[in-house]
Amino acid sequence: MDSRFLDFLKTCEINENPGEYIKEKLDFIDNKLKSEDFQNKLKLHSALANKNRLLIYQLIQEGELSNGTLAKILGLSEGSITHHIKKLDEAGLIIGRNKGHFIIYYTTEDLKKKL
Repeated sequence: MDSRFLDFLKTCEINENPGEYIKEKLDFIDNKLKSEDFQNKLKLHSALANKNRLLIYQLIQEGELSNGTLAKILGLSEGSITHHIKKLDEAGLIIGRNKGHFIIYYTTEDLKKKL
């Protein structure tokens, strides 16, 4: 290990076996990446990291909307809306239900609970 890095670890009060400390943290990260909860949160954050998806989600929070209505409101094609809706659905943020010839989307449980 680089001596400057070891010196840094010592300043962080990691005096006892810095190599073991690093191994513990790497194991922690490895376990997090494998956990279902972490993967679900990653999907959720990724879904909301896009401007259009965040707007779609916020519009649907205000009330149920169809793909066509969202397209008209946001000035996007229905194909683009479908793509964004799919990402939000995969993240478990919205659900669609059939209403006649349309699919109406609504939000699932409170986002704060998911975070």
